[in-house]
Amino acid sequence: MNDGSAFRAGAAKIDITPPVGCWLEGIPRAQPSNAIHDPLYARALVVEQNNERVCLVTCDLIGMTNEYARELRVRIAEAIGSSFDRVIIACSHNHSGPTMLGLFDPVDRVDRNYLRELSGKLVQISREAAGRLQPALLGVGRGEEKTISQYRRLWTRDGRIVMNWEEFPADRIVGPAEEGDPEVGVVRIDAVAGGTIAVLFNYACHPNSLPGDNFTITADFPGYAADMIERTLGGVALFTNGAQGSVDIEGFQDRDFVGVERRGRALGSAVLQVCESITERDSQPVIRVARHLFFMPYRKVAPEVLTWAQEIVARGPREAVTLRDGISDELKAELILKHVCRSEVGVDFELVGLRLGKAVFVTIPGEPFTEIGRRMKALAPDLQLYVIALANGYLGYIATAKASAEGGYATDVATGSVFTEEAEDLICENTNVLLTRLR
Repeated sequence: MNDGSAFRAGAAKIDITPPVGCWLEGIPRAQPSNAIHDPLYARALVVEQNNERVCLVTCDLIGMTNEYARELRVRIAEAIGSSFDRVIIACSHNHSGPTMLGLFDPVDRVDRNYLRELSGKLVQISREAAGRLQPALLGVGRGEEKTISQYRRLWTRDGRIVMNWEEFPADRIVGPAEEGDPEVGVVRIDAVAGGTIAVLFNYACHPNSLPGDNFTITADFPGYAADMIERTLGGVALFTNGAQGSVDIEGFQDRDFVGVERRGRALGSAVLQVCESITERDSQPVIRVARHLFFMPYRKVAPEVLTWAQEIVARGPREAVTLRDGISDELKAELILKHVCRSEVGVDFELVGLRLGKAVFVTIPGEPFTEIGRRMKALAPDLQLYVIALANGYLGYIATAKASAEGGYATDVATGSVFTEEAEDLICENTNVLLTRLR
C-alpha cells in the first residue's frame, strides 16, 4: 500500500505517425511527404512523490505552438490528477515530421485532424503512464558523445560567419565561432520489483540528418537511439533536446538513412554506457517542480532592414520551393514584416524547472543557442542541469548578444530570433530564481 511519500514512476508510449501526404516541416519544401521510413512516437513519464504527480511527455515532432501546448497540459493534468504547472511537453525538433508550427509555409499546411488525434493520444499515454505507477529507484549520470553534434557557426578568413551547411571553400574557414556541448545527461528509473521503467536522456543537436529534398517521414537519429535503448533495457526511453539553437549534425555529412542509423547508434550507445555506470539509485529522490514567468522583450528592427524587406515583398508573392537547408530572402522578408506588425512589445516567457534527484531540467519554449545552455549549466555546479528546448511551446530561436553582433543564421528577426539581445542574461537570471526554489 502506498504511504504517499514513496517515489513511484510509470511510463507509456504511443505511435503518432501522420499519414503519408502530410507536409513536413523544418526546411522549406514544395511537395508533401511520400513515404514512411520509421514510426514517430510520443512517450510519457509520470513520477509521484508525496501524493503529487509530475508528467513529462516527449514527441518526435518539430514543436508545438504555445496555445496548443497549454491546452494539452491542462487536459493531461486533469487526466492524471495533477496541475498544469506539473506537466511538461517537449518535442525533439524533428525536421522530418508533420507540420506543426507553419514556420515556412506559403499556405496553412497544418493538418487540424492530426492535431485533434494527437491531443487525444497524448492524454491517453499520460493516463496510461499514471496507471502504471509503481515503487521505483532513480539514478542520475552523465557522459559525452562527440561524433554527432557540431557548432554550426563558422568564421571565415574574411571575417564573416557562415553556416556549416553552406557550400564554402574549406581552406577559407578559420573554425567554429564557439564551442558546442557534447554532454549526454541521463536519468534512469527502475522498478523496485525489477526491470527498467524509463530512461530520460538529454542531448543538444538539430535532428536534421536529411536535407530538404527528403519527403520521407522519420524520427531521425533521436528516434533510432530511443528504440535502441528500449530494445536493450526495456521500458520507455524519452529523448529531450538540449540548447541546440547553434549546433547541428557534424559537417552535414551522410545526409541519408545510413547517417541517421550511425548517429542514432552513437547516441544510443553513449546513453547505454551512462546507464551501466549508474550504481547509486535512490528510492526517495528529491522531486520538485517550479514554474516561473518573466517578461521577455522583442527585438527592434533597424529602418534599413525594414526597407529591404518591403522591397523584397513588393516583387510579388513567394512561390513554394524546396531548399536543401536554410531559408530564402523572400521568406526572410516576410518574417521581418510579420514581426514589425506585432502589437505587443514582448511576451510572458515561461520556465519550468523539474528536479529529479541530482538532475535538474529547465524548459525553454524555443531554440536557445548552446552558449546559453552551457551558461545555465554553470549556475548549478552542485547539480546536473540540463535544458529542455522546444518545451511547452515555441517562440523561435534565442541567440546570444555576441552571436547577434557577429551575424549569421538565427541571429536576427529575419531568421527567427525575435527577442532582445539581452535574452541570454534574462534567461540566466530567472533560471537562478528557479534553482533557489528547486534546491
